Amino acid sequence: MNAEAKRWFPNSMPAPMVDHHTLPWWQACAEHKLTAQRCTKCNHAQIPPAPICSECRGNAFEMTELNGKGTLYTYSAVHQPVSMEQTLPFIIAVIELDTSGTPCKNSVRLMSNIVDADESELAIGKPVEVVWETMSDMVSLPRFRFS
Repeated sequence: MNAEAKRWFPNSMPAPMVDHHTLPWWQACAEHKLTAQRCTKCNHAQIPPAPICSECRGNAFEMTELNGKGTLYTYSAVHQPVSMEQTLPFIIAVIELDTSGTPCKNSVRLMSNIVDADESELAIGKPVEVVWETMSDMVSLPRFRFS
């Protein structure tokens, strides 16, 4: 792990749950690539990856790389710590990701965090970009900051 990597959350935060459907998504995250699972039958994109397409019920997929940009769809400022090491407040956010320039026919939303921002800066529709929190050599988490 890069010793200079930016950390926003404590080591005591639980590791993400991974299964055979989500593994390709987490592997891309470890390489600092933001992707969406795209159905090859109807081009519907979805996060998290799932065994069937939520649009057409197909089961053939490709991972499509996204540009890491989006907008703040909604958020909540949390003032109660999850762990004793937690910095408050922290922002839980739903990000509407930009899928322009991809074969995806829809935008996708991802729950994450807004980092490096004061609560007073929060505004629905504000543009964001992905930043990566490297937890280990095998785990990186997408966080977002205002662009």
